[in-house]
Order: sequence, then structure tokens, then C-alpha cells
Amino acid sequence: MRSNSVLQLRSESPGLDQAAAWRDAVAPFWTFTVRKEDVGAFRAQSQVRHLGNAILCRAGASGLRFARDRALVARMGVDHILAHVRLSGRARIATGGDERDCAPGDICLFDLSRPLSASSTDYEALTVVLPRRLFGADRGALDALHGAVIRGETPFGGMLNTHLRALAAHATGFSEGEAEAAARATAVLLGAAIPGRSDAARAGAAPESAPLLLAMRRYIEGELASPDLNAESLLGRFGVSRSALYRLFAPLGGVSGYIRQRRLGRAYRELAADDGRFVRISEVAYRCGFESAAHFAQAFRAEFGCAPRDVRERSAAVAAPAVADPPPRTETWTDFYDWVLRLAA
Repeated sequence: MRSNSVLQLRSESPGLDQAAAWRDAVAPFWTFTVRKEDVGAFRAQSQVRHLGNAILCRAGASGLRFARDRALVARMGVDHILAHVRLSGRARIATGGDERDCAPGDICLFDLSRPLSASSTDYEALTVVLPRRLFGADRGALDALHGAVIRGETPFGGMLNTHLRALAAHATGFSEGEAEAAARATAVLLGAAIPGRSDAARAGAAPESAPLLLAMRRYIEGELASPDLNAESLLGRFGVSRSALYRLFAPLGGVSGYIRQRRLGRAYRELAADDGRFVRISEVAYRCGFESAAHFAQAFRAEFGCAPRDVRERSAAVAAPAVADPPPRTETWTDFYDWVLRLAA
């Protein structure tokens, strides 16, 4: 528990050093690029506060492009929900082939287990990161949330905007219990905004398919090492029709695509783990349910744009961010990885 721990990035000197510091500050979430001619004038600032069961950030930066690619998704291995309210500046967001504009006052919603990219003008924004489990029975409906934009001029969007601003304004004085209650309330409000939810779901009832999808996803996580894990095994295990199974997994890239993505994500994390031992790529492939090392290598390159050995070699050359509990009162931006990885309700 790190309720009300704070990390802060602030500098009066724009330029390359500030861009490098910003890269460290946003590393758990994004990679970013700035036009070469703009680096000398680049400015950024960020204040991040841990609320115990959520992370709250107020940040601003010069115009840039940022992305959460498949490699970063796999490396972090988290499925938190991120809500981002624009205080100033505009962004163009791309998720799964769809593009949307996000203007001042709008709230953008992202699933950190899925890729995205965006371009932004100079901006200031508030961001809250919530673990998926805070959404309770609504978790199964969250797959419809990624890339959604709630317009600030709508009544509900205006209320959410006001809520997130109030959360940021008053979080400094919260007790541990108050911080956790505020995070839970925020999850309830964001859950009510999930696109396409029925009135019954908005009132608190889970969509009928949500418990089944969650059960299937838990089962898949436990069976990733089995080469027999596929649509047929899910049909036999859960007794649903083939059409119903395909409908459930359509937002996640289909049954086979979802299983492959989860296997590759686990393999990426194993290869990137800095535990001081040499891991044979074929061993990782078989542990993650691939029957052929060659097929694994081909799928890995298609997913992440590099070979498995490249990830292993980079890990050997550069130690991965620590995930152990940091010493008290000495938290730095390196520890921000730990905040994100261990965020729990």
C-alpha cells in the first residue's frame, strides 16, 4: 500500500534532458516521439499520486505522438483501465482501426491490455488508472470501452469531467480509506459510461455474457501451456454453441487470436525477465503452448516486430525495471513501474 505517495517531474529548462526525463516518467504507459526540430523546445511536467487502489496523474507536455504497442502491452502484462480527461489541447486517438478526436473537456477511456496510438498538440490532462477488478460485475463489459471518448458537452460527460477534476483537487488531503473510496466511486461512474450497455447494466446488473466470458478468460490463463487449448476445448469445457463462443471473443480478436496473444504476451515476459539465467527459446515456446519453436518464432515476430532472441539479448544487456517493493520514502520514477504492476483493489 502506497496511498498518497507522490512522484513529481518539473523543470524550467526545456530541451533534450526534459524529453529524456519525460520518457522515464511515462515509460509504464507509452513510448513517444517528438519531431526532431521540436526537441530543443520540448517541455513537460507530471505529478503522480498513488491512492492505494488507483493512480492519479496531472501532466502536460509539448506536442508529441505516443503509442502503446504490442511489445509494451506484453512487457507490462497489466489490464488496468485508464481514464484521461483533457484540460487543454487536442488529440487524435487510434485503436483497433478506429480513430477519434479528443478535445478539451472530453474523457478518453483505454484498456491497458490493448494497443493504441495517438498524436497530440500541446496539452494538459488529468489521468486516473484503475485496476480492472474495481469494476466488479461490470468487468465483462469493459472490452467495449477501449478507445471510447465521452464528450464533455454531454450531461454525463460534464459530470464525469467535474468528478475527475474534484478528485485531483482534493486527493492531497485524503486519508487512506477516503482515497480508496474515491477510487471505487470513480470506477462506478466510469462503468456506467461503457458504450452499448443496457439500462439494466447501468443500474448495476452485469451483462448476461460477462460472467461466462470472465470464466473463459480465467480458464485460458490457466491453460496457456497446453497445446490442446483452442475453441474446441472451450466448447467442451463450457457447453456453449460455436456461434455464441465466437460472438463472445469477437471484440478480442477471435478465440484463436486471443489465445495466441495471451501466449505470446507470457512468452515475451519470460524472455524479458532479468533473473540471471539463460532461457532457451524453445523451452519458452513449449511452456507457452506452442508445439514448434519455428512457429513460435514466426508468430512472435509478427506480433512484436522482433525475434525472441532479440528480447532475451536486450534483457541480458540492460536490467529490467525492478518489481520488488522499494525502500520506504525513497520512491523514484523507476518505482513507477512497481506502482503500475502491483496496483490492486
